Amino acid sequence: METAIGGIDPKVVPAGGCAAWPLPPDPTGARFARSVLKAVFGELRMPAVTTYDAAVALSELATNVHVHAYGGVVPACPPIAGLPELWAYVRWRARPEVVFAVYDSAPWRGPVPDGRLRPPPDAEGGRGFEVVDALTTEYGGEWGMYRTRSRLGAGPVLGKAVYFTVPVPAGLVTPGACTARRTAEEIHALLAARGLGPLQLAIGYGMAVICVRAGMHVWVRDGSISYRAPGLGVVRHSPYDRVEVVERIVRHCAELDAVPEHGPRR
Repeated sequence: METAIGGIDPKVVPAGGCAAWPLPPDPTGARFARSVLKAVFGELRMPAVTTYDAAVALSELATNVHVHAYGGVVPACPPIAGLPELWAYVRWRARPEVVFAVYDSAPWRGPVPDGRLRPPPDAEGGRGFEVVDALTTEYGGEWGMYRTRSRLGAGPVLGKAVYFTVPVPAGLVTPGACTARRTAEEIHALLAARGLGPLQLAIGYGMAVICVRAGMHVWVRDGSISYRAPGLGVVRHSPYDRVEVVERIVRHCAELDAVPEHGPRR
């Protein structure tokens, strides 16, 4: 099995980082996505049947980008930023979950949905999300869509990500210990790389605080990461969950910045 795809090593994922690959915006994207998932799941030592089912789900998301975001046509003059991306990382809950997300910068027509997307009963297509829903439900994972910013290219571009999660069996992945200072510095760097700022970082004994914007702060302690965003109160995460915390902060900022009357439309 390959250990590196597109220059990104899948070992980044079990080590606690987020791996990101450019996703071909053409019919080969689904095949590329499947190869990435198989490599990542191989590093995580996931069961073969789980790998197969998750590859089917991810293939549906990659196909949707080509068919819906680009209308089935490969861009003649691709932009230098905002092209489709494939992300993978582990997030920490009562049990860890591997997260796969497909990003694109094409606008969504109508409000970004919170619930399940289902086509009309008589529709001849558009059932990819139903496949994703069925497979993730079977394994106790979840899926959804949210506003976010890109990770690759010339700079962060506002867009959306469709994601799904698959729980990782006990004992297959173990988080690495990290001090509050180092965790805070990593979160600060990840937020800055996604175009958020100016950020303010204050480091004390055993804890640190990152001010993202008015009303949005991240507290990092030796035993936890927590953040507060407008309308959410304080949300607490595992001390290993820095990638997920950053993604949620980027999401909240993207939602706050969206203009309701002229929000993302596709």
